[in-house]
Amino acid sequence: MIRRKKMCTAVAGALALVGTSAAHAELSWKAGDWDLSFSGNVNGFATFVDCDNNPTTVAGGLACNGTSQDEQNIESGLLPSALVFSAKTRQMDFDISVTLGFYPGLNDTNPGAGKTGIGSTQIDMRQNFLTFGDKSWGTIKVGRDLGIFASDAILSDMTLLGVGSGAAFLGGNTTLGRIGAGYIYADWIPQITYWSPNFNGFQFAGGIFQGFDYVAFSGHPSTATLTKHDELGFQAKLTYDWGNVGGTSGRLWLGGMTQKVKASASDFAPPGAKVDGRGMDVGAKVALGGFEAVGYYYNAKGLGTTAIGFDGAAYVGGTCTGPGGTPPCTGGTVDERDSDGYYLQATYTFGKPKLGVSYGESRLDLAGNESVATSGTLVKKNKSWVVGMYYGLTKSLNLVAEYINTEAEAHNGVKNKDDAVALGAILFF
Repeated sequence: MIRRKKMCTAVAGALALVGTSAAHAELSWKAGDWDLSFSGNVNGFATFVDCDNNPTTVAGGLACNGTSQDEQNIESGLLPSALVFSAKTRQMDFDISVTLGFYPGLNDTNPGAGKTGIGSTQIDMRQNFLTFGDKSWGTIKVGRDLGIFASDAILSDMTLLGVGSGAAFLGGNTTLGRIGAGYIYADWIPQITYWSPNFNGFQFAGGIFQGFDYVAFSGHPSTATLTKHDELGFQAKLTYDWGNVGGTSGRLWLGGMTQKVKASASDFAPPGAKVDGRGMDVGAKVALGGFEAVGYYYNAKGLGTTAIGFDGAAYVGGTCTGPGGTPPCTGGTVDERDSDGYYLQATYTFGKPKLGVSYGESRLDLAGNESVATSGTLVKKNKSWVVGMYYGLTKSLNLVAEYINTEAEAHNGVKNKDDAVALGAILFF
């Protein structure tokens, strides 16, 4: 997943993979047998979003349209700010550690509050895990941390230092970068995982994960919801890292995941209906001198798009007997939606500046029980271009400028587009 030692913080991994000139320098000290450290970042961006004039909305689209007002915000980027505490030691031939990560955003995200006076931001407790192991046989992780599937995709995304898609008008703690427009979000998931030692550049990781609910992120009425988990999910990947081969260095990876979720009586699906979600991804990153290129592709069935479980299945032809057609539901069929996507990225670093350009898209097919007549307004494709400059003003501080063009297309051909400019800074310590 990352170029890091035994799963240190995601922020450190992001720095290593994005290739920023900012240095990751933990604040560390010794307390008895324990090595303690703090690390993190603070960032903020002025974002300016110009929505198109089309009044029709693409359900699940990541671009704003004529029903949205042009927005200008001061907000966090794809990374929230972070304060990560770690402690590690060696006891009885075990390397053991604990990590707690606190991730606040800039804007008020309390339910029903928005950008209002006397507001407050929320802290996202994304990391809460322990590890134990030895370099001879590997490491076991228990707790909440970044998932394995699609983790290399997000940690190789140059917009980790910036904003990417979803600026200003979507709200929330962070923007989206290439989430939903090039890859499915790896997310922060309760897990028990094993990470093997490095065998001449090869490493394996795999484990059991909490499954995610199936939700109607798009709000589309034909999307099934399922929230009953009587099986754990599974994720795994194989990576190969090399350095200084013909002047190049890089990484190859191949990963996959599965999860099974059933419907309860309160879901928009017949009780007991099941969705079997599975996906695979493959990617490569190659660096030569100041040049770096990334290529990534994923293919999934029943996982949805943008995030795991978002619009992953359709429910058609049933009857829901609650008030206003709400659950419980009987009859009809539930079927998985296929999805796939990719992104291509190239960056060049010369001295303090790094210039980058990337293109990506995520596609969502209609399920076998759907048609354009019934589900034509559902998103078919989200895609975006990002052009960025990341300037290392100091070894810890980067100034960032990005231009982002995002387009959402529905199955009936309707399109929404927006253009955004982001200007800001991110500081790591």
